[in-house]
Amino acid sequence: MPIVVYCSIGYRSAIVVKRLQAMGYKKIFNLEGSIFQWANERRPLNRKGDRIHPHNQFWGLLLDL
Repeated sequence: MPIVVYCSIGYRSAIVVKRLQAMGYKKIFNLEGSIFQWANERRPLNRKGDRIHPHNQFWGLLLDL
């Protein structure tokens, strides 16, 4: 079964993907561009209200709310 890892901007998820690959996982992927980009492109989200919480005002600048 494939596993997709994501985070706000993609940096941390890329590290996790490398660690999981080193542990032997084969079908592991980093969500290209981050969950923020995914939301900004108006792609479907599996959350109530289809919104991403930016954590704080600084990170909120990366979202087209």
